[in-house]
Amino acid sequence: MNIMEPLSEELQDNQYYVALLDELVEENDIELKHRLQKADTYAQFINDQAGLLMDKTIDYIKSNEVSFVLASNIVVEQWKERMFN
Repeated sequence: MNIMEPLSEELQDNQYYVALLDELVEENDIELKHRLQKADTYAQFINDQAGLLMDKTIDYIKSNEVSFVLASNIVVEQWKERMFN
């Protein structure tokens, strides 16, 4: 059985994805960011999505026995396709 290394503090609180998602939303759909900011729900949206991506990344690592970086890249690309296409 493959044992995963413990997650760093940054990964445990999803900060890795929070910053990445903020950048992706800003690059791909600034209007979405502005709408959510007006409704004071942008931070909640980003945090929820970051948690979801972290869960999916961990599941992908467990299922495919790949590195965090590879799993994360795949999961983020899938998220971008769902959100912006």
